[in-house]
Parts: sequence; structure tokens; C-alpha cells
Amino acid sequence: MIITQDTSHFFENYELVFVTGHPRSGTTISYAMICSSDTVNDFIPESSFLTGLVSNFVAGYNNDVHNNEFFGGKQAFVDYAGKQIRNFVNDCWIRFSSPKVLAFKDPIMMSQLDVFRVIFPRAKFVIMVRDPKEVVSSFYSVKRKEGVEITLQLTEVLARNAAMDYARTIAFKNKNPDNILLLHYDSFFDGSYGETITAAIPAIRCNPEKTWESKFVDDVQKKKTAWVTDKLGKKLDEVEKTKVNLSIEQGEIVDRIAGPEYQKVMQIL
Repeated sequence: MIITQDTSHFFENYELVFVTGHPRSGTTISYAMICSSDTVNDFIPESSFLTGLVSNFVAGYNNDVHNNEFFGGKQAFVDYAGKQIRNFVNDCWIRFSSPKVLAFKDPIMMSQLDVFRVIFPRAKFVIMVRDPKEVVSSFYSVKRKEGVEITLQLTEVLARNAAMDYARTIAFKNKNPDNILLLHYDSFFDGSYGETITAAIPAIRCNPEKTWESKFVDDVQKKKTAWVTDKLGKKLDEVEKTKVNLSIEQGEIVDRIAGPEYQKVMQIL
């Protein structure tokens, strides 16, 4: 079983960058700033189709009963499915004007980091990091819009989820120190983000004046859901950092559960 065309050689023509991080950590604004560079594709929506393909890859890899004989062996499955995903990314490169740097963004990648590394060994990753209290407070805003009751049990769940992604970040950075940029959310408010990104990926030079510009998205603010940040579509100098809105008890829960892993991330940032 083969794909009729293998476009793996296309990767010689551009750099591949994946932007991810725990939800509500600033992945959207970081992606928008990266896409403001003249060398990067214009701002495009979250790459949920790509992460869906990778999810299917993982499911197939773990299903030897069906796939070993269907594909002719485990390695045959890996070769076929991996090539399929790489070809999709190369199709995207062509679709989005063949930029020098092709960038995708999706927080869901956090649970797939090692798989992305296997499929795209030369790719670079930008992983957003944000204070867990700010993360949980931002989640509260989403949940309130959805009509969800804010309980201490919900706080614990949100804090555990954040702690899990901090741990993933640490493990991935330790295994791949050269191709991983950990970028703190605060860098967009102290102005250091541009130099930090360029130092890690020299081909990218952010241009704040071009933030959100895109020939592929008519209006980045057109479709609003509870999950859409209020900073969407605004220039960076037009927004202020959102204040944390947690009770003392909620803050203590977040510190206890997510604080230790967050501090470990800060030590390697």
C-alpha cells in the first residue's frame, strides 16, 4: 500500500514551526505575531484537521490487531500513515503561498508532542507558558460564558490539567533542547517576545503592524464563541493584560496543584 506521490523532499524548501501550549496560555496571540513576519504564512485558523490526522496515527499505531495485517506490518503502517500526514502538510505549504516558514497552531498538539517529533523530526516548536492562576482565571471566563457553575472541584480539574501540560513541556524540552522555544505569555506585554522568537528561529521577524493580516481569513473576529479571546483582532499595543479573578481559596488550590510544575518550567524557560 503506497501513496502515489511522496512529497517529503518539499521540506527542503521551508522551515516548519508548530505553535502550541496549554489552552488559555496565549497560543493565539503568539501565533498571530509569528504570522506577522514576512517570511511566514498569513494567519490561518487552528490546524485541527492536522491534529486529527495525528490522533488517527496514534490510534492506528496502538491497534496491531487490525492494522498489522491490513498494512502488512507495524512499520508499513508507520511509513504509510506518516507519509500521508507529511504530504498533507506539504499541500498546506503550497496552499498558503509557499512561505519560507510554514507555521501551524493548535493547543491539542500538547498531548501529541512526541508523535509530531517522530513524524516531523526537523520541525521547531514554540510552546507557550503562562502563570497557572491566569490560565485558570481565563478558563473561568470561558465557563461562565457557557453557563457552567464555577466550583472548587472544577478549579482542581483545571489546575491538574495545567500541571499535566507543564510536565509535558518539561519532558519534551529536556528531550529536544535545540528545537523547542518556551515562550512566556508575559513577553507580549514587556516587549521581549520579538527578540526571543528571532533568537530561536532567525527566519522569523515579527511585525506588530501586520498582526492578524491574512489573505486566507476574511475577518478573524467574524466567528465568536465562548473560547475566543477578547484580544482577537486587536493590535498588541491596544490590549492590556487581563487581571486574575480568583478567590483566595481558588488561588490556593491552583498553587498547590499546578504551582510546583509551573516553577519547574520557569527554571528552564
